Amino acid sequence: MNFTRLGWRSSMLAAASVVALLGAVACGEDEEVATATPGTNTSTGASTGSQAVATTPEATEDPREGWPDTLRLGYFGGDDADEVLERVEPHRLYLEEQLGMPVEIFTGTSYGAVIEAMRAGRVDGMQVGPFAYVLAVQEARAEALAVGVSCSSSEEVCVYDESRLPHYYSLILTKKGNGIETLEDLRGTDFAFVDPASTSGHLAPKTRLITEGIDPDSEMSTVFAGSHPSSVIALQNDNVQGAATFEGNLLTQINEGQADGCFWEDGRVGGAPRTAEEIQALYDSCEDGKIVIIAQTDPIPSTPFAVRSDLPETLKDTLREVYLGIKDNPAEVEGSRRWYVDPSADLGLESLDQYYNSLRDIARLLDLDLKELAES
Repeated sequence: MNFTRLGWRSSMLAAASVVALLGAVACGEDEEVATATPGTNTSTGASTGSQAVATTPEATEDPREGWPDTLRLGYFGGDDADEVLERVEPHRLYLEEQLGMPVEIFTGTSYGAVIEAMRAGRVDGMQVGPFAYVLAVQEARAEALAVGVSCSSSEEVCVYDESRLPHYYSLILTKKGNGIETLEDLRGTDFAFVDPASTSGHLAPKTRLITEGIDPDSEMSTVFAGSHPSSVIALQNDNVQGAATFEGNLLTQINEGQADGCFWEDGRVGGAPRTAEEIQALYDSCEDGKIVIIAQTDPIPSTPFAVRSDLPETLKDTLREVYLGIKDNPAEVEGSRRWYVDPSADLGLESLDQYYNSLRDIARLLDLDLKELAES
């Protein structure tokens, strides 16, 4: 497994250094901040509050004792590691300024590669997707510090919105007028999922069908379209009678003219679940021949920023503070197109990790091999 690295104040993004990884699969993801020594903004020379740590005049211990010389973060490189490095470079520079220390970015050839890097101590933090995080807890003792909330691709400028919740939904779609109005009507039809490892394009909608008493493997003819847009286009072109995708993708494809469909009248993505009455009202108002929503899955937790649990508590606190503070920095929100929250207190959870128990339930229901999933 190869890792591409982007390091401290590097002047170039292209094909950074490659790090060989040993071992099988493990776990990994991202970032967050709270307490640290008072620091100086390198661009202005001004003291930055996020670098401050609460200490008393009598305190003699170094609040950064045990911190690594360089903070190393792992991301999934996908098909273009250089593009990922370029995309996260502004965020890397932001972290360096806030933390007052070098930050390096590594990209793995799979989610499993990033997880293995954390297990082996080669990365300190990671952002690798919600199911990969669950595996990272199991294999690499990852600890979630905050949950990312992203702007959709249809939003030209990303602005912090406190009403937006840190989860998203998968939708089950059909085309109005083809005789399918409910999930029960999907028995015996051709249906497009996205990819075997896709949470919103396969695992969540499959779980919804199974909980409704429908076995997609035996009662439907299913295909994997390969991507979220391809799944919707397969339905648009009448190659299938039903399809799955995540909510934001359907809205983007409708807005960009890639699909002729009906969406929620208020245009909202995420937030509270839609009621059965809202779904039925949308179906009734949609014209024949247009793509329409017939079901919504349970909320899917968004990707967390997670770190090695054995990092010093002062570093974890500092990272938590920094990540939760991104929402108060409009430039960073606009540049990274996301901010971070911790919903555990509002939901009465003992830890942020419990926010991901719904994914563990899906894994048990579908008898998933998370290691195999992370390498796919």
